[in-house]
Amino acid sequence: MHTKIIDPKRDGRLVFANRGSCQKTVSYLGHDAKARDETVQFFDQERNAIAPEEVKSMIDRNAKGLRKEQEKFYSLVISPSQAELVHLKNDPTKLQEYTRAVMQNYAKNFNLKDDSRIRPSELVWYATIHHDRTEKEGEQKGEVKKGHHTHVHILMRAQDRNRQHHLNPKGWKSHFTFKDWQVQNGRTFQQLFDYQQETTSKNLTASMPEATQLRHQERIRYKIDYLNQYFTGHWKLDENKVLSIAGEQNYGKGFFFRLHHLTKSYQQGKLVNSPYLLLETGKDELLALPEHTLLHLGKQSLGMSEEVAHTDAEKQKKKQ
Repeated sequence: MHTKIIDPKRDGRLVFANRGSCQKTVSYLGHDAKARDETVQFFDQERNAIAPEEVKSMIDRNAKGLRKEQEKFYSLVISPSQAELVHLKNDPTKLQEYTRAVMQNYAKNFNLKDDSRIRPSELVWYATIHHDRTEKEGEQKGEVKKGHHTHVHILMRAQDRNRQHHLNPKGWKSHFTFKDWQVQNGRTFQQLFDYQQETTSKNLTASMPEATQLRHQERIRYKIDYLNQYFTGHWKLDENKVLSIAGEQNYGKGFFFRLHHLTKSYQQGKLVNSPYLLLETGKDELLALPEHTLLHLGKQSLGMSEEVAHTDAEKQKKKQ
């Protein structure tokens, strides 16, 4: 299973250019249906048989609030292997089901600046299924490839439904981890369709070298020691538990982004009720704590923020 985000500069500047209207992209995505003397139809998270006019209107309407040079939409592709298509009996309804699951994974993969999460229902996307691929090189260039080559094209609006967030999957890896999304999509295919074979390349699932793991672990221990000097009792972070969470996430950049967010929250005097949940999911748990507990934690966090302010002041003096 291969899922990717199309780069207009590399994969078709004229067709997939995404800093303006999506009209050319929508028109191109209709070529497979036209070759079959069929009417192109799109689908989304809930509906089928969506007309291309609606797709163009809904995506172009999203451009409000975006700068001229910003991307207005993104093009995604889901390409099952021939063995996976044989397993599905090349059934388009199963590909629709899988596409909807992939887009749920897509939403879950975003870590937003304000620590909120995107729900799948907040995404605006449209997909259509292509059945053929053509040869791009050699004497057979332009001819239809033999075998099953069914794949899915998806147009994803650059902003959520309410235009609150710019969802750029090609931005900071701490906000969207492309590799994690690909691996999740492979596992989702196995779970949905009881598929026993590998679905992702070994490059994506290969274990991390031991030396690299040890380097990450040392980095995490240093951060835990720094945080724990301000807390006592059960409020101290359990080193083994944090290392376990990091290992489960394969020491990914998403984990270190959340660890940085946790540290920054403490430095700013913000209360974090469930640091382990925050490191696992990016979300904190709402708890009703006694007022004296809140005051105690607030003083501890304040001590950390005062130390940071003092350190910053010392650095400024040295610069002067």
